[in-house]
Amino acid sequence: MSEETHDAAIRGPLAIRMAVLVSGSVGWMLTITFCFCLSNYEEILTSPTGMAAAQIFLNAGGRKGGTVMWFFVILIQFFTGCSAMLADTRMAYAFSRDDALPFSSFWSKINSYTQTPVNAVWLVVLFSICLNCIGIGSTETILSIFNITAPALDLSYIAVILAHIVYEGKVIFIEGPFTLGKWGRPINIIAIVWVCFISVVLFFPSTRPITPQNMGPKVCRSSHFEWCMK
Repeated sequence: MSEETHDAAIRGPLAIRMAVLVSGSVGWMLTITFCFCLSNYEEILTSPTGMAAAQIFLNAGGRKGGTVMWFFVILIQFFTGCSAMLADTRMAYAFSRDDALPFSSFWSKINSYTQTPVNAVWLVVLFSICLNCIGIGSTETILSIFNITAPALDLSYIAVILAHIVYEGKVIFIEGPFTLGKWGRPINIIAIVWVCFISVVLFFPSTRPITPQNMGPKVCRSSHFEWCMK
């Protein structure tokens, strides 16, 4: 996405920093608001709606108010899906443009009318449809796939950061126009520690009681973590 902005080397990192600050602040306020609205914990967990957030909205705003608030949740999910589709399509196009995907010449084609990579868009759409079809056969399997996306994405970030720290004295790195200066190394170390911690947390099931079905492949990761701690 940074390729499509002016002064990407500066505006890209600034956009990432602002996104973290804004989403972190708003997310913290949202969490505090939800905590104040938790009237009956057991009732919310055993809600007939099957969604704790929806029950909190119903308890706080009644049927009409809860419906209105849930409409905005659906709207946010829709725009989140649009932004994710845009980012995935851009990455698919970039990979195919660099001949890193099968049939790259087809996926990297630009539509003469829209001037957009329409083939790459359909590639992402079809892949998403096939992935979600797994949920028809097994809810636990698709939830395990969805649950691994967040830690997998975070771990992909620290792979680059860790490589920079390990090879800092062996490879000459040319700093870009945006740099953290002397704070770069401490922040990189903090980022690695945090991602390792939160990734372990995200690997655990989100519901209780823990069963072989909801644990899925996570039991292997959890067992490995426990073995390392011993």
